[in-house]
Amino acid sequence: MVIVKRATLDDKPVIFKFIQIAYENRWQYKIPERWQWEFVENPFLPDQLLPVWIAVEEDGRVVGQTCALVEPLKIGDEIHRVGWSVDTFLLPKYRGQGIGFQLQKANDEGNEIFMSLSMSKANRRIKAGLGSVPIDPVPAYTRLARYTPESICAAIADRLSRGNDTLKRIITSLFHLLFLDRLFSGLLNIRVRSEDRRQLPQPDESIALSRIDIFDQEINLLWEKVSPKFYAIVKRDDVYLNWKYVQQPYADYFKYIARRNGEICGYIIFRQGKPPERNIGVIVDILALPEDESTIRSMLSFAVLQLIQLKVKDIHAASTVPAYQRQLLKMGFKEAKGAYPMFHYRKDSPVYKAAEEPGSWFLGKGDHDWDQYPLAR
Repeated sequence: MVIVKRATLDDKPVIFKFIQIAYENRWQYKIPERWQWEFVENPFLPDQLLPVWIAVEEDGRVVGQTCALVEPLKIGDEIHRVGWSVDTFLLPKYRGQGIGFQLQKANDEGNEIFMSLSMSKANRRIKAGLGSVPIDPVPAYTRLARYTPESICAAIADRLSRGNDTLKRIITSLFHLLFLDRLFSGLLNIRVRSEDRRQLPQPDESIALSRIDIFDQEINLLWEKVSPKFYAIVKRDDVYLNWKYVQQPYADYFKYIARRNGEICGYIIFRQGKPPERNIGVIVDILALPEDESTIRSMLSFAVLQLIQLKVKDIHAASTVPAYQRQLLKMGFKEAKGAYPMFHYRKDSPVYKAAEEPGSWFLGKGDHDWDQYPLAR
């Protein structure tokens, strides 16, 4: 008989064995460093209990789990804790027996505010059954940075071969031998660079961007100034930003502060995908007053140009903030498939109820674990 329980540190060996089975191709990025950072050393945990729930067989094997990424969340004028639903997995043999529902129910009940961003259809149905409701979708955006000989060759070969694998291999070989893949990609990239010059604005000379290694308390001044503009937003102070973007294992972030006349007016965080990820750029987080279009524009343009110089193939971003969205579209980003969050609160409060209203949320690539390594997208 399988039982569902909240895990303790004593369960870590059997949990790690389960993770090696469940995440066959990327378990080494889940344990032990990320697991420790996410569920043990997280400064926002409300108690000494692990935010991990497991399904355990009679012989002690873990056959399923669900976890919560706990973060500080401002709703209205108050700071609460949110548990983001993460790393939910049930071995195939045990599906369809109600165990997944029991796991999700335990996770939901273990968090006063329970949220999900990216989930399977089955997970979404379970969460809806537990009382979660959909909130503002998070639009995603993507922008071409450059064509590669490989991408051009693959696109042309796919089109000309019409599903014939032998013909596709022949076309691919000919294009490579005749240098046509490099020729076509080079010509197309001339056009791309021309578009860049047209779409990416010149830097605002009144705004200075400086790279930082860690966030000091200066960032709290920005948080205090910007956060009242948003009803529901993860608290982006120095403690949170350093934990999320400095201490997080594996993911290496470029972190920049924007200042106008010496006064902080924004920050932007981005990264380049690294193997086994695709060579893409991700604009992970950006914060500035929504009415400060000059700062938003300067930071986004700077990040795009930096990622282009790193020779990424394309650039990805996401935001619920209309002011940020407008600047992304002006810079050549196209809307792509986004995320559809779910929100559940256990305390009956008009403050929480108001967070269900459209336009309430500040969400982007940095929220949840949407940008975890090695899943850059």
